[in-house]
Amino acid sequence: MLGSDHPGDAQGGHRFHVVVLGTGPVGKTSMVHALLGRSAGETGAISGATPAGRSFTQTVEGVEGILLLTDTPGLGEAGEEGSRRETEAVELAAGADLLIFVVDQDVGRADHRLISGMTREGKRVLVALNKKDRLNDDDRAEILAKLRERLVGLVPGEDVVAVSASPAPVTVRIRNPDGTTTTSLEEEPPELEELEARVAAILRREGDTLRAGNLLLRARRLERAERARLAADRRKRAVEIIERNQWLAAATAFANPILALGPMAAGAVQLRMLSEIGAVYDVALSSEYIEQVGRQMAHTLFKLGFAEAAASVLGGLLKFNPAGFLAGGVVQAVSMAYLTRLTGASFLEYVEKGQDWGEGGMQAALARHLEETRRADWLAGFAKAVLAHLFRRK
Repeated sequence: MLGSDHPGDAQGGHRFHVVVLGTGPVGKTSMVHALLGRSAGETGAISGATPAGRSFTQTVEGVEGILLLTDTPGLGEAGEEGSRRETEAVELAAGADLLIFVVDQDVGRADHRLISGMTREGKRVLVALNKKDRLNDDDRAEILAKLRERLVGLVPGEDVVAVSASPAPVTVRIRNPDGTTTTSLEEEPPELEELEARVAAILRREGDTLRAGNLLLRARRLERAERARLAADRRKRAVEIIERNQWLAAATAFANPILALGPMAAGAVQLRMLSEIGAVYDVALSSEYIEQVGRQMAHTLFKLGFAEAAASVLGGLLKFNPAGFLAGGVVQAVSMAYLTRLTGASFLEYVEKGQDWGEGGMQAALARHLEETRRADWLAGFAKAVLAHLFRRK
């Protein structure tokens, strides 16, 4: 045992957060409760499945402060609920000062990927080979050697240890006074000494460093989360701008069907759209630059075959219902909405990448977006959406 356990959180002093996790029925929960000095039968888990994270505070001999020991839901469980529990376990692990990853054999690909990801984040990881009582000496030594080999560069060899959290009962023979013998099953105590020693040694030697490093990692995670939230919010606003302006371009072209189909047919709408997208991303772009980029994008799209892509489905749509629409206005409306969408999506990618078109420049970016939307079924759906929008406005 690490020390006497106290359910709940610690008050005052240093607190070291140790999280125990593992994939499948590896005895993770039994190990937590053995470390707490309680029998595995008191876990309350169903078939070894921990439904949610549970934490207990411990004292560690020779270490100033309190250890918060957290059991986690299992990894790799099937179904939507299993995925939810795994997400919770990974989030708990991300907040730990020290991780104990429990296995009962060699690490699988998913385990290795998770351990690798955690160590790249700066986490200190111990690997505990559980159920050593079920292995003979040679097999145990072979598995430990293989684990240490697979985890080279991720987990120091001395931090890969063998334990037995809940040893199988042993059969004992009892000789009775009358000379007969009976047999019974005798519980064996957990064998966790090597793991406990490593935990105590790491916390004594590296505890302050681990805590400081974890605080920095938490700050970085919060910063990344805030950046991701800001990026998602900006993208949502930019997509709304694109959609609003594609409908506006369609309405403008439908109201003026005599305009020739060309790069600048809905130019004013598109230029305003690009300017609005730039403002969302706090990109300072002059009106002259916006106009130049807008012209280049429209011109390039026509060179890449935009007109042919739009006309191929428009022809089929109009043949399907030739009397239902004013052909000239419909062609202009759908074409200009499509052109506006392509330029908007491409420009959004440009500003999201820090005003960089990427490999191949503007033409390659536009070609990629054109190709992604060139399927007849996508174009037909888009054309019908434009028509529905137009005639809903009428």
